[in-house]
Amino acid sequence: MKKLLTAILLVAATFGIAKADDHERPTTVDQLPQKAQEFLNTHFKDLQVAFAIEEQKFMGKEYEVIYTDRTEVKFDTNGEWEEVECKYTTVPAAIVPQGIRDFVAQKSMPGIRKIERNTYVWEVELQNGIELTFDKNFQLIGYDD
Repeated sequence: MKKLLTAILLVAATFGIAKADDHERPTTVDQLPQKAQEFLNTHFKDLQVAFAIEEQKFMGKEYEVIYTDRTEVKFDTNGEWEEVECKYTTVPAAIVPQGIRDFVAQKSMPGIRKIERNTYVWEVELQNGIELTFDKNFQLIGYDD
């Protein structure tokens, strides 16, 4: 009986590890969730898409769009943006919360080249490489140069 239970657990663990493995596949912008398409059309309509990727996660999907100028935009399964990184320009001001824009302007800091958000924090990277972390109320809680 012990051997049977061990075998069942081993098979279940193996299946779980294989299932948790992420799978990427190319996709097109018109196959992204509607919310993601609207975001891209609003903020990046003048850029040319190099490629888009759909990544199957354990719970849902994630999407990434890369433009020819190396701008990258990542979305969650619902099409909400999670991260925007502009290699050679600044992030569109319209997607940066006013509290963060005010902080950066007040401190005379260079423009924002990357912004990332989740439920708890906002992280921005400035053009000079300094990284700032803000809480959900846009109060500075971390600084890394």
